[in-house]
Amino acid sequence: MREQFTTPVAKGSRQFLNESTNDRLKTALGAGVSVPAGDTAQVTSEAVAVDNLEQDTEIETTLEELEGYQIVKAIACGVTKPQRITQRDAKSYFAVLLDDNNRKPIARLHFNGRQKYLGLLDAEKIETRHPIESLDEIYLFADDIREAATRYV
Repeated sequence: MREQFTTPVAKGSRQFLNESTNDRLKTALGAGVSVPAGDTAQVTSEAVAVDNLEQDTEIETTLEELEGYQIVKAIACGVTKPQRITQRDAKSYFAVLLDDNNRKPIARLHFNGRQKYLGLLDAEKIETRHPIESLDEIYLFADDIREAATRYV
């Protein structure tokens, strides 16, 4: 029985996922959106979502920040599993975190101004900003990055 139903169930699951993904994309793009007459909750939540999108546009994740994150992640992988190292962007800095927990910061990348800084936090969580000219200079602080990751492992 298992062999008989494996293929149709897998095919049906894929088709269902594709259709639901397409429906969500169409809704997100605004194509073919039809709101039933008595469904005001959906209209309200859509307005809230649009407001949230407009507020979040102040945070811009750049390619340079993502490359810096990959460098910090590569360095910290010597201490912990790569899946545990995550990133979170904010208005003033780009945080590299352990376990997606803002209480476990490994490093902060301050790349929004003219001068780039690598922010490293000590055991008391006091940040020290180190000016850097290029992303390659992050490797000079590899020991400090590993030490920060070890603190939370």
